[in-house]
Amino acid sequence: MGDGVFGPGTDAEPPALQRTLPAYDDGCLTAVVPALLAGVQTDILSEAVARARTVVLFVVDGLGWHQLRRHRRLAPTLAAASDASPPITTVAPSTTASALTSLTTGATPGEHGLVGYRVATPYGLLNALRWRAGGRDMRVVLPPAQMQPVEPFCGRRAAVVTRSAFRCSGFSAAHLRGAAFSGWDDACGLVAAVRRAVDEHAPFVYAYYDTLDKAAHEFGLGERYRAALAEAEHIAVALRSTLPAQIPLLVTADHGVVEVLEPPTVIDDDIVALAQGWSGEARLLWLHAHAGAESELMASCERYRGLADVASLERVLDERWLGRYVTEAARARLGHVALVPRGLAAFTMPNQPQPSHPLIGRHGGLTAEEMLVPLAQL
Repeated sequence: MGDGVFGPGTDAEPPALQRTLPAYDDGCLTAVVPALLAGVQTDILSEAVARARTVVLFVVDGLGWHQLRRHRRLAPTLAAASDASPPITTVAPSTTASALTSLTTGATPGEHGLVGYRVATPYGLLNALRWRAGGRDMRVVLPPAQMQPVEPFCGRRAAVVTRSAFRCSGFSAAHLRGAAFSGWDDACGLVAAVRRAVDEHAPFVYAYYDTLDKAAHEFGLGERYRAALAEAEHIAVALRSTLPAQIPLLVTADHGVVEVLEPPTVIDDDIVALAQGWSGEARLLWLHAHAGAESELMASCERYRGLADVASLERVLDERWLGRYVTEAARARLGHVALVPRGLAAFTMPNQPQPSHPLIGRHGGLTAEEMLVPLAQL
C-alpha cells in the first residue's frame, strides 16, 4: 500500500489503533471485484487468478486482518493464506453498508452514496441494512437503485450465495441486484450452493457469511466470536475441498472489529441543540448543523478533541476519506462535523433508541483494527 495510508496517530496508541485511511489508489476493497470480473492482473491479484475462467470470492463479514492474526490457531488455513499476501484496506466508514457496496460495485462511498450505516434522507434516517426509516419499510419511498445507482458486479453475470433471509431486502437490491441469488440457512447449505453455482458454470461466485460480525456485535471478541471464526475456517476449508483445484478461492472481508468502552459517550445537549440531526454510527458520527450554525457546531465539538478526531466536512472531502470524487447526492447525505473516536471510544446521541442488547463489538472508524482486511487465496 502506498504512502499516506497510515495517518497520524498519537504516540500512546498502539499501531493497530492508529488512524488508517482507505488506500483507494493501490490496495483497497474497491479494486477486488472489478479486477476479478475483468480478468486483469493487479498488485493485489495474481496472474493465475486473473486468468481463471471461474473465481469464488468468500466474504466473511467482520474478519479483520488484525483479529485473524491474533486468533490464527482457530483459523490456521485462513491465517496461513493471509500471511502470503499483504492486507488491503476497506473504505470509510468501515461499516457493512458502505463496504459491501464498494466491494460489489467497485465504487467508493462518495460515488455509490451509501455513506454509512444510518444515512440522512428527506424522510429521516435510513437504516441502510434494514432499509427502514422511522419504523417504515422504505423500499418504495427510497428505491434502492436510486439511492445506490452504480451497477453491481460491473453489470456482468454473477452468482450470489448469501443468507436466505436477505433475498428481498432493500440492501440486497442496492448492492446485489442483477445477480443470480441462492440462499443458505446453515454452513452446509452455503458450501452446497457455491458448488452448484460452479457446476452451472457461473464465471464469478460471491459467497457471504455474516455470523462472525453478528457474534462480535453482541458478545465481543470472546467465546462466541471465536466459535464463529472457527466455523468460518470450516466453511473455507470445505469450499476449497469441494471446488476443483483450478478454481481460485479468495477470501476477504468488509471491515474489522474493536471492542468498545462501555458506556458510549453521550453527545452534550448544547451540541445537540446546534444540530438539526445526525447520521452514521458510534465509531464515525456525523452531526448536521442548523443553517448558520456550522462554525459554532465545529467549535463546540472541539471539547471532544482528546477523545476523537474532530473533522469538518471540508477536511473529510480534502483528505478523500470517501474517495476522490463525491457526488452531489452523496455529499447531501453527509453532516458538517465528523466525530471519529480514537482508541476504543464510541459516541451516542441523547435519547437514541438502544438495541435490545449492548453492542460490544463495533466498527465504522478509522483504526487499523477496523480498516485492514485480508485478501487471501486458498
